[in-house]
Amino acid sequence: MFVVGGAGMKEIVKGVMDGDPLVPVDVLYPPAQIATAMDVTVNHFVSNGPVTGSYIPGSPLITRENAEQFYFPDSPF
Repeated sequence: MFVVGGAGMKEIVKGVMDGDPLVPVDVLYPPAQIATAMDVTVNHFVSNGPVTGSYIPGSPLITRENAEQFYFPDSPF
């Protein structure tokens, strides 16, 4: 078992950098994705028509080889 998906949290990225076997990779997603998801959800409930679509955000895979470029030790997250 292992964890995938810390959304770029510095502790998770540090674990990837250090080779933690429980955290082999991480997936980063843009914060704007949350706003889009909220808009689509609200429209679903208040619209008279169907709300459908596909949303594919640019979500880089953080690996041990590239984790250093995503690690910001002074980040609050």
